[in-house]
Amino acid sequence: MLLANSSVLGYAPVVAERRAHERRSVDQAAELVIPSEQMALPCRVINISEGGAGIECDAIPQAGTSVILVMKNGKRFEGVTAWYGNGELGLRFVTDGV
Repeated sequence: MLLANSSVLGYAPVVAERRAHERRSVDQAAELVIPSEQMALPCRVINISEGGAGIECDAIPQAGTSVILVMKNGKRFEGVTAWYGNGELGLRFVTDGV
């Protein structure tokens, strides 16, 4: 949903926030486990919310890949890869942290 026709003024359009959960910025090492590939990759969590996370990772799984994000404190989040852009991989959690 675009707010105001700011492109007429030469500015980029403003997009309304669509996330269901507030994200908070973090900078924390974690591990991305890809069970189907029997693989665990180091990653960095950039932001996180109740519904998902943005991470940086060297390998980029396909959208829709089932993953487990393991935080430094051992908390685990089951999810799926949702999108990739600007060097960041978006995860959508399918369960609460275990």
